[in-house]
Amino acid sequence: MITDDDVEFHAPSPDPMRAETNYFGFEIPEAGTHIGLYSLFRPNLGIVNSAVFANSRMVPVQTAIDFWDHRAYLPLGENRLSDFSLANGLRVTCLDPNRRWELRFDSEWMTVDVQYSALMPPYDIHDRAMDPLARDGGNDLASGDLWKGGHFDMTGAVEGTVRLHGRSYAVDWLLTMDHSWGVRGEYQSGTMTWLQAHFSRDFAVHAIFQSDATTPPGEPLDLSISHSYVMDHGEAVGVKAGTGRTLREGLAQREVELELVDVRDRVWKLHGVAQTGFPAEYWPGSSSPMAMMRWTLDGEVGYGTTTDFYDYRHHVALQAQRARAAAER
Repeated sequence: MITDDDVEFHAPSPDPMRAETNYFGFEIPEAGTHIGLYSLFRPNLGIVNSAVFANSRMVPVQTAIDFWDHRAYLPLGENRLSDFSLANGLRVTCLDPNRRWELRFDSEWMTVDVQYSALMPPYDIHDRAMDPLARDGGNDLASGDLWKGGHFDMTGAVEGTVRLHGRSYAVDWLLTMDHSWGVRGEYQSGTMTWLQAHFSRDFAVHAIFQSDATTPPGEPLDLSISHSYVMDHGEAVGVKAGTGRTLREGLAQREVELELVDVRDRVWKLHGVAQTGFPAEYWPGSSSPMAMMRWTLDGEVGYGTTTDFYDYRHHVALQAQRARAAAER
């Protein structure tokens, strides 16, 4: 169970790779843009890795999106997880533990000034009473030991203003955030897809999948469910089964098909079509194709991002696979 205390850094461990992360990501549907605010803290090393971005384009590199600012060695200083201000211009303040946050970012080219308010309780992937796919702690995802400490996801409302390259956008939509703590190495051992489909303040879907990292670029990526919920009028309804498939151009997502079954035996079939796309790098050693999707479900239209997490070892293996195939021809 997630408690109010989980808004702060957790009990220290001697491992220098101890980490805590949080991510706040939302869309501006009218502008065809999505915004990401990511921070990875390493308290034992006294540093913070942070990536802040905005994208409305379908491009092959980070430098071609609307805004990209990734820094790996920001000083942690005396910051608390519930109230931190970083040298890259990002400031995050929790106004009510695990319920409301003020999110601000200030730079020459982009400013963000929004408030996030949870529309559901934190979804604890290790709590069997909440998540039918929960395991008894341990590493139940392919992300090293990071989530052994804990992890939750939560969808809420976001309101405020984003100013990008001199133009202001009113924000009144949904945001799915997450918070993880544990040990994270420079590389992750497996792949992960993290996605959400936002439809209204009454309904949204969030899901985490695993996949086969050796699937050749351009071939469909079959998704195996790890954790998922349906946010239905403020209630987090656990998903007990699900499948997915991503159609790709190279590693870039173009379409996603999902079929999820929740604990009430309702079946949800979603179809997403990419509106944007670029290879994000959340921390050194990662490479994460990310797309904002236009989702449809029973005639309703929503928006949300899907991200496939790889690291550079996966890419080396894929290149070796290509080389072997070329040598055999």
